Amino acid sequence: MAQQTRRLLFVFSDTGGGHRSTACAVLEALQGLRGELAVVDMVDGFSEYAGWPLNRASDIYPHMLRMGGRPWSATFRLSDGPRRSRLLAHTCWPMMRPAATRLVRDHQADAIVSFHPMFNAPILRALRETGQCTPLIAVVTDLIVGHSFWYSPGATCWLVPTEEGKSRALAHGLPAGRVFTTGLPVRSGFASIVNEDRETVRRRLGLREDVPVILLLSGAQGLGPVRQLCRAIGQSGVEAQLAVVAGRNSRLQSELEAEVLPMQLHVEGFVDNVHEWMRAADLLVTKAGPSSVSEALVTGVPMVISSALPGQEPPNVDYVVRGGAGVWAPTPELVSAAVRDLFAGERKQMARMAERARALGQPGAARRVADVVWRVACGAAPGPLVHPADGVRRPTSAAGS
Repeated sequence: MAQQTRRLLFVFSDTGGGHRSTACAVLEALQGLRGELAVVDMVDGFSEYAGWPLNRASDIYPHMLRMGGRPWSATFRLSDGPRRSRLLAHTCWPMMRPAATRLVRDHQADAIVSFHPMFNAPILRALRETGQCTPLIAVVTDLIVGHSFWYSPGATCWLVPTEEGKSRALAHGLPAGRVFTTGLPVRSGFASIVNEDRETVRRRLGLREDVPVILLLSGAQGLGPVRQLCRAIGQSGVEAQLAVVAGRNSRLQSELEAEVLPMQLHVEGFVDNVHEWMRAADLLVTKAGPSSVSEALVTGVPMVISSALPGQEPPNVDYVVRGGAGVWAPTPELVSAAVRDLFAGERKQMARMAERARALGQPGAARRVADVVWRVACGAAPGPLVHPADGVRRPTSAAGS
């Protein structure tokens, strides 16, 4: 019997790059598994449906990350917790109701997949009030500590990246049989690129093939003390070339291009081939964003984590450091010292970190999530299909073992 087409609604927001990139990774995996049978509507719930000021969320979010992330930290802390999140969801419902109702009416789907915590409660309530029984799958995009909005009761299932993240979900009273550890989805290119010769990738990117590469990422918006980090790394005295991705921050890109450093410097704006830059790199300097961390683990590149957004990201640092895949260096001076230490001698520590990163990586996460999404859309139970070759892995307690 021929299989039927299934319509799916993927809801995300460009408040940070991770929500969209995770949705795109699942879309890619789903199309690889089901081809044209999977018809997916990709919707930015804030910019396409919400009223002011939420329709400007992608513009407001970068400002909340300034001043060391203190505005965001206060917002996260004051709104987190089961009781507070439920109270806020109830209080904000009159403002969210028109957008959420229009969203579920515009997109008649066999399943809705949420990649952003703030959409879960409004969509679930809109479905109830409009008499729809469409299942909602919550794909949690925070590695360890997800905001309580993620765990709004009533979803068909919750897919979390780590066992620690599952414990957080269960602490909110969710039924254990509906919370599944899948890994955080990343696009297939991050897994397949490891089969390419590093020197070949460097040549394709315009980098020297015979000189080690340090990659500095600043997120999709190019935020943080990037110039200071660039100078600290460039003046660290190690023999390497430095590649910096400035994201959509064109001003930062221009400022970096004007820098004169002892180290050879390559500056890029927003790129859609981060997997190639990670493959070219011997070492990655990055913030503790869940998508960047997950992509680096799959690619097997060791990390120096230079910052963590207060709220959900500090536990990501512990996850990486405890797992032996990176080190924590929260100032430009400490980043410079870490780079010198890692490049010292025969770089054995960096080699061990790369090995631990590969062990922690979850290259099959997108496929596992896609499996669950398709099963739910077809009316089956949501239990994930864990393939033996890409089973879920956890960090060991001995970082240096």
